[in-house]
Formats: sequence, C-alpha cells, structure tokens
Amino acid sequence: MLTTEQDSQTLTADLTRGMTRARPLDGDRRQMPLRLLVAAIATGMFFVLYRLSGWYRPAVQPDLGILRMLETHGTPALLSAVSVPSLMLSSAVVLLIGATRGRAMLGVRAFMILAACNVLGQVLKGFVLGRDAIATDQGNSFPSGHMIAFGSVALALWIVLPRVMRGVFTMVAALVLAVAAFELVHYGWHRPSDVVGSLLLVTAVGAVGSAASGSREHCRPSSLTARRRGTPADDPTADGR
Repeated sequence: MLTTEQDSQTLTADLTRGMTRARPLDGDRRQMPLRLLVAAIATGMFFVLYRLSGWYRPAVQPDLGILRMLETHGTPALLSAVSVPSLMLSSAVVLLIGATRGRAMLGVRAFMILAACNVLGQVLKGFVLGRDAIATDQGNSFPSGHMIAFGSVALALWIVLPRVMRGVFTMVAALVLAVAAFELVHYGWHRPSDVVGSLLLVTAVGAVGSAASGSREHCRPSSLTARRRGTPADDPTADGR
C-alpha cells in the first residue's frame, strides 16, 4: 500500500512538473508565428526604407534635410565607445550573466543574436547594399554600424537579464539608444534612414533568433515523457543518441 501511495505521489509530482514545463514551451510555440511575422515585417521595411531613402526623391530630401539641419562638428563621447574591443567586452558580459544565472544556453543564444546582427550589418553595408555617400565620405552608410552595435548589445542584455530587471533596463536602454541616434545624425555620421534601418535589422535578427530558439526548446522531451518511456530524463540515450 505504501509503495502504491508513493508511486501515486511520484506520478502526481511528475505530472505537475510536466505541466509546468509544458506551459513556457507551449507559449513559445504560440509566439513563434508572431515572431516570424515580426521578422518578415522588419525585413520588408528594412529594404523598402533602403530603396526609398536612396532613390525616391520625396523621401531623400527630408532625410537629408534633417541631417543638414542638425549636423554639427565635434567628438561624440558615446559614439566613440563603439569598437571591436567594446563589442567583445559586451559579449563577454552577456555570456557571464547567463552563466551566473545558471542559464548558459540563454547567454549563448543572446551572444549569437548580438554577433549575427553586427556581422550581417557589415556584410550588407560593405558587399550587398550600395548607394552614394550622401551623409559621409566613407562610402555606403546604410545601415549604421554604430546603431547596430548599440541595439544588438541592448537586446542581448535584455535577453539574459532577470525579468524583474527588464523594466528598468528597457527605460535605460531606450534613453541610451535615443541619445546615440541623435548623436549619429547631429554629428553628421549618418542620416535618419541609416539609424532606423539599423534598428529594423536588429529587430529582424532578434525575432528570427527567438523563434529558432523556441522551436528547439519545444522539441526537447520532458522528464515525464522520458519516464513514460522508462528512460531517465538525464539519460543521453533518451533521444536515440
């Protein structure tokens, strides 16, 4: 009788844990189409903005007008902080936060999104997209590499931070991004379209990365499923490997 009761209690506990684990996975599954939709919209807007701001005169003129109106000379301290070493340091902080919270894979996911944003931005800017250097004399300025750096670091940190800290961090990050965007235009480094395009790129990459991660997590068997198969949940052969 005692064994039967213990088995019943164990099964109830497994069911409870299985339902608890299923909720976030089911939530990820429901959100996956939305994330893919966000990625598709952001990608479409990115290329539409690129075409309009480069060749459509009614869009080019106000873009340049804002730049010329705000443009000045000087050395912006915030923008000067962007460099390869600073990006590497930011990546290390993201991975460290994930590891400290016991969520190493979450840190890896955030790092991959950060890296993908910056690498893709440089590839598009240097080898795929091209237009006259209106705002700068260094070639194609769309999208802004500096804004991609700020946006991707903010997104990666938001992913690895605990939920209780995300509200405050979102407000701080929004302020920093706003200042960076203003400085990029104010000091004549980029047009407004370059800045907006960078944020659209970060949004698209972040949405794709989140959707892909949710898909992988949903495919993982729960401990209850492994128990029903008669295999320990931490057994590496549970998936036939």
